[in-house]
Amino acid sequence: MFFNSFVFGLFLTIVFFLHLFIFSHNVKLRNVFILLVSYFFYGYWDWRLLGLIVGVSACDFVLARLIEKSENKKPLLWLTIVVNLGVLFFFKYCNFFLETFYDLASLFSNSESNGFSPLKIILPVGISFYTFQGLAYVIDVYKGKIESSKDPIAFFAFVSFFPQLVAGPIERASDLLPQFYNKYKFNYEEIRTGLLIIAFGLFKKVVIADRIAVYVDSAYGDLTNVGGVAMWLALLFFAFQLYLDFSAYSEIAVGVAKLFGFNLHDNFKSPYTAITVKEFWNRWHISLTSWFRDYLYFTLGGNRVSLWRAYLNVLIVFTVSGLWHGASWNFVVWGFLNGLFLVVFDKWLKLKPQGFAFSILSWALTFFLWMISLIFFRAATFSDSISVFSSLIAQSTDVNSMGLCAEELKFALYLVFGLWIFEFVMSKYADKLKNLIYNYSFSFVLRWVLYVALPLSIIYLGIYGDGSDNNFIYFQF
Repeated sequence: MFFNSFVFGLFLTIVFFLHLFIFSHNVKLRNVFILLVSYFFYGYWDWRLLGLIVGVSACDFVLARLIEKSENKKPLLWLTIVVNLGVLFFFKYCNFFLETFYDLASLFSNSESNGFSPLKIILPVGISFYTFQGLAYVIDVYKGKIESSKDPIAFFAFVSFFPQLVAGPIERASDLLPQFYNKYKFNYEEIRTGLLIIAFGLFKKVVIADRIAVYVDSAYGDLTNVGGVAMWLALLFFAFQLYLDFSAYSEIAVGVAKLFGFNLHDNFKSPYTAITVKEFWNRWHISLTSWFRDYLYFTLGGNRVSLWRAYLNVLIVFTVSGLWHGASWNFVVWGFLNGLFLVVFDKWLKLKPQGFAFSILSWALTFFLWMISLIFFRAATFSDSISVFSSLIAQSTDVNSMGLCAEELKFALYLVFGLWIFEFVMSKYADKLKNLIYNYSFSFVLRWVLYVALPLSIIYLGIYGDGSDNNFIYFQF
């Protein structure tokens, strides 16, 4: 059930009105309802996976209660870590490490074999997100930052809350869990704002991201026949496809949550306007970046250790973050490269651009490094990544042969660069623009022009049913 599908639109409409008129008047009844619809939403992909999320939630709930009461907390904490990461490892990384071990063993063996046969393991949707959310909760209880939940229904609803269940943002229990204890109050402004946020997210996804995805898929699907400018344009388009696709999901999640009276955190803050690598990571996938900072980087010692150990800590965190994204050496390389960029330009060179010209150069370098690293993120294999680098210096092919005709390509470029300009404006005047858009600063006429134009543009300009994969990219993680 994808956010950009008719089925989800129907599901959300039914759930919203049932919640508003029947289940919102009592906190406990409301939480039961949210839990059941969240499990229905998750089970829509595969009902067999419900047992997994219920089991993980139950372990985290019980172990957190035991940790709070126990004098010997550390063994229980380690049990929690083993359970959550063990589940994640089995379903997401078991075949990856078995294949790696098999390949290494083959190097030292002269025996012939038919190749590695992967185990038939289903990858549960969103497993990387809800295991991290539950694990952070237990760690916070262990550290005494929060009290353990005494209400299993509220806690299970917190772990499985359907707007952010599949691809985040990864919410902290200290922020989201208390909202399940609050009585719902109807707020027209929150609902209106939520619907606008959903509409903006859908526009970014189906009008821009899915349009440029046609070009990207065509280029990466035939690397031997793509080169020069056409390949460079594919790199640019994928950088924006990834950003727009994922930020759109996060925005829709925030908007949907508002319809039910919940506030989620922003996951992106105009990252492509960042002028340093450090600033970029303060703006990109904020919930995951902060998770690794708080629960891994600080645990390793952060920057409170020797200089070289601090460098190593950064590389470890980014390499693990890369592996979190997928069971592939490509993701490991992608994560390591971004860690290396941060070490070199922030920790070592301590790049702090001053003046307009230097800031522009630093911004261009930051985006260029990110765009190049995404070759490993997008390519299917390591050899494909090398092919992409070769394609960049090959003879240029016709950019109009990449799935978009000349007019469609021109329109896509207008959308991308128009959005880029808008991002720069947002980064400078975010509060004023949000107040203008989401509050009543607009005149009545302009407000209704926006209300009508936005959904119509989604309907008439969106990419639907062209045979391409319109799923959200981060659903695979």
